[in-house]
Amino acid sequence: MDKTNWKLLKLLEGNGRLTYAELGKLVHLSAPAVAERVRKLEESGAITGYGAKINLEKVGIPITALVECQVYRTKEREFKTLVMSLDEVISCHNVTGPYAFVLRVAVRSMSLLDVLLERLIDLSDTNTMMVLSTPVSREMPANIEKGAELELD
Repeated sequence: MDKTNWKLLKLLEGNGRLTYAELGKLVHLSAPAVAERVRKLEESGAITGYGAKINLEKVGIPITALVECQVYRTKEREFKTLVMSLDEVISCHNVTGPYAFVLRVAVRSMSLLDVLLERLIDLSDTNTMMVLSTPVSREMPANIEKGAELELD
């Protein structure tokens, strides 16, 4: 992964709708050269998709919470199956510590959050934290290309 590829990733993370010509101007390459690099990044799995960033509050889903789940012994497979079936779960992270999973969930109301938590209670103890704001939200660390540049030297 060279410096140019890191720049392409950052640019596409910020705006996945940039054309190859626009990207080329920003990284000082031709549009066909950029297209080839992006194709290789997609084929390698470095780029896994493109999508719109949705403001959940603006579409009527104002409540976001983080739910720490301490899954009961022998219930992990059943827990994962349940979590994958829950539409309210935006992300699920398997983590270290007493809470094996951290879920990010979004719901329209507190009563719907309560219903969701009730579904989890048979398989885990939970601790819920309400998200007040998200001052930083990225797919990659900022300035990652600087670290890559140091590794290349």
